[in-house]
Amino acid sequence: MGKTGSSFFNSFRDNFSSHLPVPFFRVISRVIYPQRSRLDPVVQVRTVSYVVLLCLLVFLVQGASAFTVSSVFISPSGTLNPGDPVNISYTVYAASGVAFPSYDDLQFVTELSDPVWTYTIAVNGVKNIRPVVGGRVLTVSGFELAYQNQDEVIVIVSLAGQVPVGAASGANKTLVRIQELDSRGYAIPYSIVVIDHLIGLPTPTPTPAFGTLTVASTPPAANVYVDNAYKGLTPVSINAIPNGNHLLLIKLDGYQDYSRTVVVTGDVQTVTAALVPTPTPTITATGSVQPTGSMTLPSATPAVGYGSLSVTTSPAGAQVFVDSTFRGITPTTIPGLSSGTHAIILKMDGFQDLATTILISPGQTAEYTTGLSRNAITPGFEVPATLLSLGLLFLVRRVV
Repeated sequence: MGKTGSSFFNSFRDNFSSHLPVPFFRVISRVIYPQRSRLDPVVQVRTVSYVVLLCLLVFLVQGASAFTVSSVFISPSGTLNPGDPVNISYTVYAASGVAFPSYDDLQFVTELSDPVWTYTIAVNGVKNIRPVVGGRVLTVSGFELAYQNQDEVIVIVSLAGQVPVGAASGANKTLVRIQELDSRGYAIPYSIVVIDHLIGLPTPTPTPAFGTLTVASTPPAANVYVDNAYKGLTPVSINAIPNGNHLLLIKLDGYQDYSRTVVVTGDVQTVTAALVPTPTPTITATGSVQPTGSMTLPSATPAVGYGSLSVTTSPAGAQVFVDSTFRGITPTTIPGLSSGTHAIILKMDGFQDLATTILISPGQTAEYTTGLSRNAITPGFEVPATLLSLGLLFLVRRVV
């Protein structure tokens, strides 16, 4: 060591020893010098400093991982399913600049089924192919990896196996665990390197069975119906709506009804409706005096649009058919009917069917309320049976 290096080391030693407490030096001195020594106290302090520095260096060397892993390849690289064959290759730099400890071992552990290991130890570029090994654990002795500090020691590993049939899909599976074992055979925790891979497809997040519908309108304070059930005034947030298609109806006096189908898929659906004012019918008189004395009367253009129908029966629970199509159970509001005349039929067990026609105006809700008539009770076979019984009784008496 040159003069410059020696001065640096001595300075570091002196600074290090100056920060240690005196009792610490006394304990170490008694270990190193069990009997009274005639050495200069300064010499004793420096000797103790050397011992402490040596122990510190040994601790730091032990605290550093002795290997690194690179060049990891997994084939196939895509989706792995239970029972699929798989090949893994990787390179372990066991020593590069610092020798691998001879009292430690390098160990490879796999969770694959029927594993077969093939590995090569290369020292400074000279390769030594080792025999093929089976089993889930491969241990390379430190004596095989311990060389000089300046030597580069590389372990090239290939593993062939099969994904266990019982492996859980949608989760990562440990293919290889690389670890260094200390002299007692225990794995050094900070040395562990894991090579894993996803088995199967990722488990999808379950979709909630219910969602939320948020409804707003311009202007606000409009009546909101979902599947003909009243839900409140806008703006409103409706929770616990089952997934699927739902009929949304928004009604406000002076405005055309707003209806649409909303698909709920376990999330929050937001609907903002801009309500359209109901048009006021206007009549434009365009008349002209004809030579024959006739006048052209005002012509009215029929409005084209959609309206709604509200049906209420007494008793409730009647089936409502609009143009021969079932549309609900009374009381109910049926949106999205084209303007014009529609055929309505009400049916209920024990009651007479009721048929009528309703005129639907665009942007309006037609109200229809009616009572249902019970079916008339017609005599069946009771009266003839009674007469027949009386006749037979009369004949029996005559014969007797």
